[in-house]
Formats: sequence, structure tokens, C-alpha cells
Amino acid sequence: VMTTCEKIRTINASGQLWLRPSYRATGPVMMHKNAYVQYVPLGVLGVISWSASYFERMVKKALEVNGHDPDLVQTVTGFGEAGAALVSDPLVSKIIFTGSPLVGKLVMANAATYLKPVILELGGKDPMIFCNDVKFKDVIPWAMRGCFQNCGQNCCGIERLFVYESIHDAFLEAIQPKVEALRQGIPTASCGSTGHVDCGAMVMDQQMNIIQALIDDAVAKGATLHCGGKRNANLKGQFYEPTLISGITSEMRIAKEEVFGPVMCVIKVPKDSDEECVKLVNDCDFGLGACVYSQSQARGERICQQIRSGMCNVNDFGVGYLIQALPFGGVKDSGFGRFAGPEGLQACCLERSIVVDRIPGVRTSIPPPIDYPVQKDKGLPFARSLIELFYIESVWGKIKAIVGLIKYG
Repeated sequence: VMTTCEKIRTINASGQLWLRPSYRATGPVMMHKNAYVQYVPLGVLGVISWSASYFERMVKKALEVNGHDPDLVQTVTGFGEAGAALVSDPLVSKIIFTGSPLVGKLVMANAATYLKPVILELGGKDPMIFCNDVKFKDVIPWAMRGCFQNCGQNCCGIERLFVYESIHDAFLEAIQPKVEALRQGIPTASCGSTGHVDCGAMVMDQQMNIIQALIDDAVAKGATLHCGGKRNANLKGQFYEPTLISGITSEMRIAKEEVFGPVMCVIKVPKDSDEECVKLVNDCDFGLGACVYSQSQARGERICQQIRSGMCNVNDFGVGYLIQALPFGGVKDSGFGRFAGPEGLQACCLERSIVVDRIPGVRTSIPPPIDYPVQKDKGLPFARSLIELFYIESVWGKIKAIVGLIKYG
């Protein structure tokens, strides 16, 4: 909710500024022109998201309060057929999709048939890095928040926790009681709960099977399961116990595949090596976000700059999404294109290049030697002199070019 409120505030404060014509340098040849980029609304956008109904209510109310027709926004609920209909509809100018890489590739393939542009936000396998100089009291709350917020169902949630070797064992000892203390249940009073809940249910029952398969594969290959690792037998519904697992290695599926659930995967960084840490982090097909914790901000920034991701925070988690002037998006299997910021708003527009006269009455003309039909003996020497005048670096060369223009002009 806070992120949505900040998005509304940011668009109100900066949206018009971001969509103003963007004036560009014209260069020496076109110095008599003004050039700018105009941002023109694309029209109907097909936004495919698993939380569409939540946003629809807010958008419709905002439109109504400001005197606009709330039916400007419509929600189509469904599965593959509904998405395919949006992609193929000629009235839909662009597709913005949030979901899995598998479905994202299908959306992109279908959109290619109609040469329809897409923005894909396809989840992540975000790392959180704890260097050997961190203080547990400062970082443990962020590890808990990053892994278990929204029961781990967060595209930019923490899926891989890299802990340097010299603090690895002590970290596990300190974090396990925290994970075991998490309260799971139904958070709403209407369902008979007091609301004293840290982790709720999974959105889809199928995801429970995916998580279990990843956990089982990791344990079979030598990982240590400290707590959780199974469905919650004490609750009816789609509840997976908050889980702590360590000893994760690159050959385990859980090191590479998205969990999207309440699982903290701890990976040891050997020899407290920043270089080895970066190698481990980048050994993944996803690249959405990342965060690095260190007592040295300079060290944290150096590590961040080597991570192949669309976003990175130093000594913080997820705050980039609360700065809505920043673009949100990733690389590799996390997709491409951006939400938020001027980049995200401009992505909803047609970028139209406009060129007009700078000085009234001064217009571009075609010199006679290169006007069609081109003068055989003068055309090419004149064109060569014109190019040299503007682009040769030496003063003497420019003088020779002027002479050539006079001679062949």
C-alpha cells in the first residue's frame, strides 16, 4: 500500500515534467533547427498481472474522483485464453506482463506475430549479501523481512542469502530461533483469526508442490534443513512452513530456480572473498535486484557494481521501489523494460521526434552542385568539402574545406 501511495504522489509531483518535450542537441549541420522528442500516449495498454483486481479498484476510484470515466480501465479475468486475446487485439498497443519466465516467453512470442511491443517483469532470484564485517543486530531484521515478507511471494524478495564464511555458522545460530518463532495463519478477523500473524498462505496450491520439490532436491544433494521444509499440518489451506535451509550449492535446483515462498536459503561465501561472492551471485539466470551489507559503503558499492542485475541497494533492502523516480526492472530471465520513474512512464508513450525551424525564414536548402540531377564534376568534391568542414578536426583542414566549397559551389 505504501508503495502504491508513493507511486501516486510521485506521478502527481513529477509526471507532467517527465512527459514534457525533451529538447535535443542538433549538431553543427542542423544548427538552424530545433529538435525535441514528444511523448504521445500509446492508447490502450494490456497490463497482465496476477494482482490486477487490487489495482483496478484504486485506479477506477481515482478516475471517478477526478471527474473521469472510471470505465477507462477494464479488468479481464482469466487464464491463457484471456491473455492471448489481449495480445492479439489490434486495439491494444502494448503489453505489460508480470509473471513467470515461461509464460513471459509465450506472451512475447504471440506479441511478435503482431509486432506488438512488450515489457516483461518475470520475477527474480534476488541475492542479499552479508560481508564479514556486518553486525547481526543490524542485518538479521532485513534477512527476515527480505525472505518472509508476503510469505516470500514477492518478485523482488530475497531468494538467496550469501553469508561470508567467518560469520556463517554464528549467523545460522542467531537466525534459526527467529525463523522458528514466526507465526503462521489466517490474518483476517473475518476468518476467525486475531490477526497476530507473520506469514499467511500461498496464493496457489501448485506452488506448494514446486517449493517441496526444490527443498527435497536440495536435501537429497546435501543441504541442511534447520526448520520448516513442509506443508503446515496444523492449518487447513495452502500454508507452507517458514523454512531455513543452508549448505546450498550450485548443482541444487533451489540455487537457480525461483522459490516464491517462505524459504530462507543460506549460501556460504568461501574465504570471505568478495570476488568469489560476485561469481556465486552472478551464476544465475535471473537478474532483478540485489542488496549488499557491509560496514564499508565503498566496499558495498564495489560489489554492487559487479552484480548483473537491474537494481541494487547498499545496506538496505527493497527501498528502490519506494523511490518511484527510479526505474524498476531486471535483466536476463527477469525480463526487460522498466516500470516507474520517467523511463516507466515514457514507456507508455510513443516517442515522436520533431524537428522545426529555429529562426523564422531560415530553412534547409539543397546546394546546386548536389541538387538532382547532381552536377557530375562538382557534386562529389562539393559534398566532400562540406563533410570536411563540419567533421575534420584540424583548423587547416577546415580552411581547405571552405576553399573547396567556394571552388565547387
